[in-house]
Amino acid sequence: MGRHVTTAVFMVSFIFLAANSYAQREKIGEAVTYYDTTWYDRGFDFHIGGGVFFGSKINALYYNGSKENECNLNYLLTNQYRMEEIKRAVVQIYPHVSQSDELGYREEDLNWNPRYNVSALISLGIRWKIRKNWGVSLSYAFSRMTVTNRLLLTYTSVSGNNVRAPELTLFGKEDRSMIDLSLSYLFSQTHKIVKPFVEVGVQFNYQKLKSFDAILLDDKKNEVLKLSLIDRYGAPYVPGVDQYDNGYIFGGPGVGFSFSAGLKFVVNKFVSIDPAFYGCYSYLNLKALGDRQFSFNYGAMVRVVMNDFFFQNR
Repeated sequence: MGRHVTTAVFMVSFIFLAANSYAQREKIGEAVTYYDTTWYDRGFDFHIGGGVFFGSKINALYYNGSKENECNLNYLLTNQYRMEEIKRAVVQIYPHVSQSDELGYREEDLNWNPRYNVSALISLGIRWKIRKNWGVSLSYAFSRMTVTNRLLLTYTSVSGNNVRAPELTLFGKEDRSMIDLSLSYLFSQTHKIVKPFVEVGVQFNYQKLKSFDAILLDDKKNEVLKLSLIDRYGAPYVPGVDQYDNGYIFGGPGVGFSFSAGLKFVVNKFVSIDPAFYGCYSYLNLKALGDRQFSFNYGAMVRVVMNDFFFQNR
């Protein structure tokens, strides 16, 4: 989050300096004019932006470890060799657990209300102004998203489960790309410098699982064991046996609808700073609990927009 705060401070400072420069030029009598038609004549706008993105809890359920998900805890706990590794690590961290104890989990103990961690959002785009105030936008946004879940393992012991149970951390990481084709409208006459805008369109997205790991941490939060819950080989793990990645992609393409709304702060006739809210109602391809469904995701960003004055009608 520190990087997001630094970015926000930089953008606010940039806007303040631009406004201050404008005021100084007026004080010394320099002519300052904004050719308003610059913002709706035919031609191109280009933007680059960044911000934060919040994923839907519906999709985050993919990472809670449930047996209903294609990547789940049973992939590890039903494998003899992986279970031996887990037991050794658990006994190392939790001395009250015996190597002979049976480890497991209960579905009801899983996190059924997970959330994506706040992630960064990067955006690039172009807008073709087709007539006064109206335009068609094509934009690309990318976010690397993560989910952190924790659960307590069950174990059998002659002393019973009357002491601290072993804790397992599930950490998932995915890449999400979003391409939006939108119709945009700029309220250019509301103010000389501050101009609201809206965009509504269709979305094409691509979601790819990068990693999904079960991690055991000691009391000092040091990593003792990390095992992947992703079956990349299509066969049970056996030590010393060569296994080959089957090339299966967890994820894939999806579709949806998107919208944006924000304010255009005109710095000069060729550049503006556009803070905006971004939302999308998307059908993603990582099937949480074995099912695909539409979910609402949203974010906030600041765009730096550059006017392509070479192609404007003069």
